[in-house]
Amino acid sequence: MALLDGFKVIPLKEKLEDSILTITSKSIKLNRATSRLLDTPILVQFLINEKRMQIALTPAKVGDENGVDFTFPPEGREKPIVVKEPAVLKAIGKLAVLEKNETNLMLTIKGVVYPAEKTIIYDLGEAVETIVKPRGRKRKET
Repeated sequence: MALLDGFKVIPLKEKLEDSILTITSKSIKLNRATSRLLDTPILVQFLINEKRMQIALTPAKVGDENGVDFTFPPEGREKPIVVKEPAVLKAIGKLAVLEKNETNLMLTIKGVVYPAEKTIIYDLGEAVETIVKPRGRKRKET
């Protein structure tokens, strides 16, 4: 067709969202797009590469002993997915600096998506640090 020469089809399956991983000393949060980018798995595996300081996320099969629950909270799909698995927090906590000058930090990392492998890799070297402000009432100093 000469009329459409030079045009190309706009792929509707292309993922335009970013996967964001947020790490604190008490939890790991992943945005809703992360689940969609991995085709909404029920379980995921966290993998770490200590030499490269990277974290990988990939779907796990049902019954996998290393699979971590990756479902949305009961409040609804507008909330992020929160992971509080102690083994995952401990392993990632060894790689990440979550405290500086007695101040708690929060790390935010944009992941690189590999759709063919259904894997997302987060590089801790690209993490953005944010100071976590204490919550609750202030204690009186005596």
